[in-house]
Amino acid sequence: MRGLLALLLVLAGSSLGAPSGRAELAGWAGRWAAEPTGGTIELRIEPAGRGAAFRLARGGRVLFDSSFAPTDRPGVFEATATGLFAILGSGRTAANPLEGEELVWAREAGETLVVSRLAIAAGKPAIERARIERAGERLRLRLERLEGEHMAVELEAELDRAGR
Repeated sequence: MRGLLALLLVLAGSSLGAPSGRAELAGWAGRWAAEPTGGTIELRIEPAGRGAAFRLARGGRVLFDSSFAPTDRPGVFEATATGLFAILGSGRTAANPLEGEELVWAREAGETLVVSRLAIAAGKPAIERARIERAGERLRLRLERLEGEHMAVELEAELDRAGR
């Protein structure tokens, strides 16, 4: 009887598959780069826990640097704690833009990954978004930020795979 129960547990566990979100973000993993005017663009997406670490830099200046984990909603990822906060056991970042903190999240839908950041400074929202689309063997990157009531394109580039 114990053997049958153990077999049922193993079969149930294997039918559940990978944790939600892992397979989605793992498909984006890699190092990417481009050399447009204004400085080298470097994008790194690496598996981290059940999600991924995302780092985007332009001309040596880091624009986005977050780790993400899946949420209860398919294709939506929340920023997770890193460094000392992760070691101390806080799995999520408790970001509250109303208290001066940045709220960062990612959303994956098919061939598109969008990483967004919201902060509020002096009572005004500051929104930045990195939109990444697959373009054959390359990634198409579009950086946008809120200007007034509209999102303005700050940069568009196609990134090639980069060496490690």
